[in-house]
Amino acid sequence: MAATPYVTAAEFTAHPTFLDLDGLRSGVSSADAQTAELVNILLKASAWADGHCNQPLAAHQVQLRTQGRIDRDGNLVLFPADRPVLSVDAVSYGSTFTNMTTALAPVARVNRDQTILIPVGRSAALSGGRVYVDLTYTAGWVSTILAADAFEDASSLTVADPTGILPGASYRLWEPGAEETVTVASSYIPPPVTAPPAPTAVPLASPTLFAHNEGSGWSGMPADMRLAVVNYGVSLLMRPDTTAEDSYPDTSLSSSTRKNDSRRDGSGLVKEAERILNSYARRM
Repeated sequence: MAATPYVTAAEFTAHPTFLDLDGLRSGVSSADAQTAELVNILLKASAWADGHCNQPLAAHQVQLRTQGRIDRDGNLVLFPADRPVLSVDAVSYGSTFTNMTTALAPVARVNRDQTILIPVGRSAALSGGRVYVDLTYTAGWVSTILAADAFEDASSLTVADPTGILPGASYRLWEPGAEETVTVASSYIPPPVTAPPAPTAVPLASPTLFAHNEGSGWSGMPADMRLAVVNYGVSLLMRPDTTAEDSYPDTSLSSSTRKNDSRRDGSGLVKEAERILNSYARRM
């Protein structure tokens, strides 16, 4: 489950949902408590998106014990599980899992079908046949928040989780009223992935246009993927007023009723969220 939602509470609040977000916790007047409950809802929506796509959507490191082959050009050909592949972090291969060769600083090419090609050279013992592989790679879409405030014209930004952020890549800062796209400097060297992640200063190719607040979203996710999370979050907040409007009239967990019901209970939003995410789902 994502540590932070794919859409921040501030971003969701700025979205034209026309929902009353001040009474999410009954009998509590604290604005911070209401925001905390909205974050919980958005975490559930983010987890739902992960489940629908059969993988974590946020950038994450995968350790995979698998099989591959070495083609006639001396490339180790691998088929990753989670996609898209952002980087190959480590790879060892051999005729058995107890007789492995480690590729130092592996240079990988990722094809459009997400097949990984790693040049390892031809081997009379391994060429043309199956090889056993221990693969560590980073996959998904970057989704994190700023870990510190930043002034206008900032040359770097500190993020809470640098996983998947790559030199030269562009990302969107979705802070309401201060949205902008930033590009990471080519000199940036991604740190090793750690658990929990360590806040990291990321240098930029050009300074920011606006000042930014701690907690604002930094994302590499496609805009429609984030919209799917918003739509599902809205559906969770559309509570029925009476028993007659119950979205789950048949059983306590009848999600198909909510999706297929013609009443205005959020079912259309769930269908649209699913339609958007279908193109990103991992095929099992």
